[in-house]
Amino acid sequence: MTAATTPDWRAWLTFPPAVDLSNTMIDSPDGPVDLLTTDEELADWIAIERGRIDAVESARSRLAEVRDLRSEVRGLLYAHAESRPLPVAPRRRLNGLSEAAASFPMLRPSGKLEVGYTAADRFEVFAGVIARSAIKICSAGGGSLSVCRAPSCGMLYVPGHPRQRWCSSECGNRARVARHAERRRRAAAH
Repeated sequence: MTAATTPDWRAWLTFPPAVDLSNTMIDSPDGPVDLLTTDEELADWIAIERGRIDAVESARSRLAEVRDLRSEVRGLLYAHAESRPLPVAPRRRLNGLSEAAASFPMLRPSGKLEVGYTAADRFEVFAGVIARSAIKICSAGGGSLSVCRAPSCGMLYVPGHPRQRWCSSECGNRARVARHAERRRRAAAH
């Protein structure tokens, strides 16, 4: 994906909430591309994530706070995916956000189980959900997380199988085309 390309977020926003938030920043050959630079872009992301992330609507018009949260999440998730030590500051902040929005099960009269939160501010609930998602991923036994190796991607993804190397089939195709082109260049140079 390049900076000039408008993302089809629905194609790759299918991972845990912390990964989806992290992937609103894309690494490109020209440097990072931020997909959350305006309240309108944030509203588009919220619309896609509605129903998947508790209290995501509370992030509306809180772009700076969402971007700060994303920065902390990215620091933790990339360290985990790259098998580096987890950075102290993001780990502490996400632990604090998780604690501030403690959750508990509630049984409704219909018999439906719902999750309740202790936080009064709905944005705290949203931040807590994102924090818990990152904590779960980075915990021992939390599952695997990888960085896409396709040219100009670098997004995080949860592999569907042990040999998966790309976040999507599009990235896999782009990587194979790049590999083929490189082989042809080398053959032509000899």
